[in-house]
Amino acid sequence: MNNTELIQRLEQKARAAMLSAYQSDTDGNEVHLYAEHHLEELEPDYWLKNLGTTTPQPLQVLNMLELSPHVDWMLEEDENYRIDFTLPEEVTQYVLCVELDRDETLVGISMES
Repeated sequence: MNNTELIQRLEQKARAAMLSAYQSDTDGNEVHLYAEHHLEELEPDYWLKNLGTTTPQPLQVLNMLELSPHVDWMLEEDENYRIDFTLPEEVTQYVLCVELDRDETLVGISMES
């Protein structure tokens, strides 16, 4: 398997984990917190430009996340994959970090700056 296939597979697993976490709707849910924070903080013009509406739903925000350019796909021996997602156009200092172990099993999701 080449590196591109690995990256695509890990990205898909990370996105599926975010969606699953969003749908679980538990207290302290980092995925909900990330979407809601940005819906409150960013101007309606940003959403209109990127999503065609000034009042998007949280799931629309999550679906537009991009991979951070700073993801390191090469692991050291005892490391997990840490896959960061962020909003387009560098409008936030926050990332939604999905951590997967070497077996590509979800370890956790956190909002980080």
